[in-house]
Amino acid sequence: MWKSEAWDAVRLCFPSESKGSGILLTTRNTEVARDAGTENLSLQMGFMDQDESWNLFKIAASANEALSYEFETIGKQIADECHGLPLTIVVVAGLLKSKGAIEDWTSVAKDVKSLVTNDPDKRCSRVLGLSYNHLTSDLKTCLLHFGIFPEDSEIPVKNLMRSWMAEWFLKLENDLEREAEKCLQELIHRCLVLV
Repeated sequence: MWKSEAWDAVRLCFPSESKGSGILLTTRNTEVARDAGTENLSLQMGFMDQDESWNLFKIAASANEALSYEFETIGKQIADECHGLPLTIVVVAGLLKSKGAIEDWTSVAKDVKSLVTNDPDKRCSRVLGLSYNHLTSDLKTCLLHFGIFPEDSEIPVKNLMRSWMAEWFLKLENDLEREAEKCLQELIHRCLVLV
């Protein structure tokens, strides 16, 4: 669910909470979760660690069958290159599911970084694309601005906000710093930026 208004429109269709009903609401926007009254029940997903990434990769690529040392070594390298993103891990592992030759795995290991980040047709996953399409034009511009920083680097918040202000990405003319903070918080609330 992308907007609180959407929740408001459908909430009346569901039976009362007191009758034992349950609803699973998924959103990338924490404001929607708050407005739906699930703030204390919400689970915010982060990136998977190395072990979680490897376990998911193993299940998706080999149905959790034992892998030889050679396949396991290459598989762990591939899982690491997916940067803890479950969708990416499953997609890449799915490519290898029917590949039994070590050469295929080695080839994917060499190319996985470019498959994940540089292929123009696959640059954004459908999930990220949906999130992006529901941003205001200001937020889209601010999110795209992250592309000028090196991949996986830490970005000082003050530098980021000053850059947004200097580029005139924000429409408000008086309190630009406050507006920049609001934009950053909105991107964080939508789970598009980790701080």
